[in-house]
Amino acid sequence: MINALWQSKPVTGRSRGFVTHLGGPVFGWEAIEDMWKRDKDRRARNVSREVPSLQESFIKRDAWTKLNVRPAKVMQQEQVLAELAHHALSADKPQPSNAATTIMTKDYLQACNLVFENGLLSHEMIDRNHPKTMDNIRKGYQFFEDWLETLLDEISQQREESFHLTSPKERRFLSWQTWDLLRVMYFGFTGLVSSFMERHPDHFISPLRINGSAVETLFSQFKARAGGKLSSLNYETSLRSYLTKRNLAVATKTIHHSARGYRDVELKISHAPMVRKSKK
Repeated sequence: MINALWQSKPVTGRSRGFVTHLGGPVFGWEAIEDMWKRDKDRRARNVSREVPSLQESFIKRDAWTKLNVRPAKVMQQEQVLAELAHHALSADKPQPSNAATTIMTKDYLQACNLVFENGLLSHEMIDRNHPKTMDNIRKGYQFFEDWLETLLDEISQQREESFHLTSPKERRFLSWQTWDLLRVMYFGFTGLVSSFMERHPDHFISPLRINGSAVETLFSQFKARAGGKLSSLNYETSLRSYLTKRNLAVATKTIHHSARGYRDVELKISHAPMVRKSKK
């Protein structure tokens, strides 16, 4: 989502900015670049920065930064949202010329904050008595639903034929791949929570433990055991190899500091993760 906002920065000779409605002002990464300039000016005047965790590399975003989690998390922090809102809506100074586009960018990042920082990456548990996290995810996702609905309504009314949601050249909304993945993530997670609560009403879900980072860490271990080429053919073998190592670690953990050597103690494993095929 942050990379999508970065790609919306204006490019000379063609329009590449997000718009909340057809013919409206273009918003996007330019507001982030202006925020960085304001923060640099504060530092030059020996004034405390409003976003101290922001770095220049996060603004320029090379290939490595685009794949790094921390720069994306920084862009969704409350400090960034507060700085953008203060710049556009401050009562002690005249309203800047880019106030409207700054607020649009802030609303975009705030929706991301609700979906991710205070949603999928939340430290709070989810159960029937704690629906705040799910409310945040729904509210953040609704911003993108309303945005697209507004564009589609105007297209139908004005018979706009240049807007193509699935076209790779369309720059006024999220790319088709980004929008599709966002929907899969949203409906997949909300469906998981709903199904889990119906089957286990007395339990809770910790969203931080089942986010992408945790899953990718697990699959990276599977991939390492598969020699770097994980596929449907060797997935089962990689999984059983991982379970074998985990069970052995659990079995030997309690006797690691025992006076007796581990070779003298029988390992207790609940089941055999790997089964040798019998010869016919």
